Amino acid sequence: MTNTYLINETLLFEPEMRRLGPLKGYPERSIALHGPVSECLLQLLENNDRILSQRFLFAAIWEKHGTVVTTNALYQTIASVRKALKTAGLAEDVIKTFPKEGFKSTAVLRVGKRDDFLTSDNSPSAIENTGISAKTVVSHSIKHKTTLAYWLAGGMFILSCSIFWYEFNHRVPVFEHYQKVGKIGGCEVFSSWHNIDKSRSTFETLTSRYPVQCTAGMFAYLSLNIAQHGMSVIVCDRNPKASAANCRSIFYRQHYNE
Repeated sequence: MTNTYLINETLLFEPEMRRLGPLKGYPERSIALHGPVSECLLQLLENNDRILSQRFLFAAIWEKHGTVVTTNALYQTIASVRKALKTAGLAEDVIKTFPKEGFKSTAVLRVGKRDDFLTSDNSPSAIENTGISAKTVVSHSIKHKTTLAYWLAGGMFILSCSIFWYEFNHRVPVFEHYQKVGKIGGCEVFSSWHNIDKSRSTFETLTSRYPVQCTAGMFAYLSLNIAQHGMSVIVCDRNPKASAANCRSIFYRQHYNE
């Protein structure tokens, strides 16, 4: 069993299960995390109080699986980590951004096994310490058992629906915010830059020096990658929103001289 992380004495995070939820009611009230979001949170917690560069996160989350993504994808993943922590019940923002440096977790952290944290608050020793007899506690519990059961069931149903709605409506496609440049040689070109003329000029320069096979009906996406000091071009044989789309990436380092 891998380590479980207790965040700010409030949330439990199980990387192996990709699961995050409040300590009270865990795991019934937990939410599932997508792969990159879970891996990003794990890297931040494993390196708690240390600034992780974009270069480090690219390698640790995507490149080890042979995937190349844009800087936008990293920022969307960080945003999803923050939203997941808030949705699970953490009031504090423990993920900090350091411009031109990277990101850091500032959580109060405890690491151990899940069962170490899931101890009952109603153990015999806890009851004795309150000075209340076990008989009184049981009697009070029976009195309100039915009412609490209805309230808990209703609350969990509403929470489950809310989480489902949130997850469904916050899946932003990677290329959603790219600017349409237009057709170049029949290829539909998009760019992460807002300057269309600069994007068109850059694409034409790249294709003249380093042939990019993007013909009619295909799609190309330009992205300036500051963290990796270069330009990436992703070419798809059809609209990447299609389930059968095949894409390949090309990366140009150091002002496209390599």
